[in-house]
Amino acid sequence: MKRTIAAILSAAMLVTAAAAAEAPSSWAKSAVDTARNAGIVPEQVDQAYTQSITRADFCALAAAVYRTWEKSGNVKSVDKATVSFSDTEDEDVLLCASLGVVNGVGNGKFAPQQQLTRQQAASMLHRLGNLRKNAKDSVKDRMPHVFADGADIQAWARSDVYWAYNSGVMNGVSGNRFAPNNSYTHEQSIATMLRLYDTKYAEVPSKTAAKYTVVVDSDDGFNVQMHLEDAKGNKLLTNYKKYNGEFTAITVFGEWVYLYREDSREYTVYNMKTGEILENYALATVDGEQAGWAIPMNIDSITYGKDYMIFTDGTKATQTYDHLTNFKDGKAVVRVDSKTIRAIDTAGKTVWSMNFALDHKKMYLSDNIGDRFVATTDDDTSYTIIAGGKRIASSSRALKLNQYSDTYIAAESTGYYALYNFKGKKLTKTYQNAFDEVGQNIYSHWINDKEYEYIRCDADGTTKVLFRVKPILNGGRPGLLATDGAGVYALPTDEHTITCFDRFGATLGTIKIEDTIDIYYRLSFENGCLRVVDSYPNGKTDAVNALYLPTGEQIS
Repeated sequence: MKRTIAAILSAAMLVTAAAAAEAPSSWAKSAVDTARNAGIVPEQVDQAYTQSITRADFCALAAAVYRTWEKSGNVKSVDKATVSFSDTEDEDVLLCASLGVVNGVGNGKFAPQQQLTRQQAASMLHRLGNLRKNAKDSVKDRMPHVFADGADIQAWARSDVYWAYNSGVMNGVSGNRFAPNNSYTHEQSIATMLRLYDTKYAEVPSKTAAKYTVVVDSDDGFNVQMHLEDAKGNKLLTNYKKYNGEFTAITVFGEWVYLYREDSREYTVYNMKTGEILENYALATVDGEQAGWAIPMNIDSITYGKDYMIFTDGTKATQTYDHLTNFKDGKAVVRVDSKTIRAIDTAGKTVWSMNFALDHKKMYLSDNIGDRFVATTDDDTSYTIIAGGKRIASSSRALKLNQYSDTYIAAESTGYYALYNFKGKKLTKTYQNAFDEVGQNIYSHWINDKEYEYIRCDADGTTKVLFRVKPILNGGRPGLLATDGAGVYALPTDEHTITCFDRFGATLGTIKIEDTIDIYYRLSFENGCLRVVDSYPNGKTDAVNALYLPTGEQIS
């Protein structure tokens, strides 16, 4: 009898566990129930909610939404194409393909059981959304959002991702990421399809004004004056000393603000939250990081070992450091003593430590960010790369550590340069006169004294030529490309054209300028859009100062 009861209880527990596994996650339950009641959840999708959805099953969802719209007369008139695939005869797949909602994978195949990625889902949702009657596809809907992993979004999906995010159809994931190559679950697919099906379920991201904004009052190229405002436009720091809130330079890092006055050569780091003042200090920070350094600033001498670790929330560590690098990915390198250095995290804990003799009086650092740097003797006779607690390379000739990848540029002889990875493998041929990293896996080099070539070089040495141009932005050797910080770049490719492209080398759009682009043109990104300014209009009343989408569409 006991055995029978135990068996019954065991079976009941298995049934309960199976039912729980079949239930949607708590966050998705309401959306799944609503979508099911609306009749837009096919049977094969209404199960295994946390499992990845296939291309075919996502088409089943899309087809259900389209047919519901069609019944209510809520779709545009569309000429359906005749489509066939060699690996599926699924009616839902063929309907979506005939409507242009989805494409095949090549060679006449569809790959119905292949897992759908998040960026593929965004593309399908955008195309399906455009089939709805009176569908809007405004500039506002396609405004960029700068995701932390935006560099991984493919060119063919970028506008679709922006649209899906701005329309409240798809959300990002934690850490302001989109995770474009991640798979998409059944319940995620149902929830987003419901938001597309009826806009009242959309979750449009809220746009909040920046807490502090730097406003430039005047800039004639020689004298600059600016002030700080809060989110309501109120001028701040008006009672700070006698300056009425007006400064030559202002840098904001969370609750910390760096203030500089040219007339008095006064450097100050001010805490907007607590009112704490660090006199004769400046900020050393990196965009996107939560920790930075407040460092002593004196035009007559340099003070080591008095650097404060500061945080965007307005706090600071009580211990001081002799910092060697700025924080990146939550790590920075500090000097312990004349023989030892260590990398620390934002809590001050040691990530790695190594013996490395560093004398401030005999050595200077360059390319110093995160847990890596180049140490160079003052007489430029010795170069050493330190990264991840290891000596990556040493040379009597110049070594330049690249910012965006685990590579470095080595001078093989005077005026000749090549690219190497951290294992010492040579990735490119040798280039004469100049070879520079200008973006993520993107480099520039001279072809002759009037032309530059931009190339993409992957970690395995695979190289692709992107552009061949005459450098015109600064009249000579080009510097870093203008970037949104997440894999989108802008480059003047001729005297009247600016090309926007991604880190894979795919062109996103071109901008045509009637005027001749010269050394006074400045390119910069604002919230993912490109600002083009003629900083020296020379009396022209129609001087260029415009904002563009990376696709080339002017928005202001």
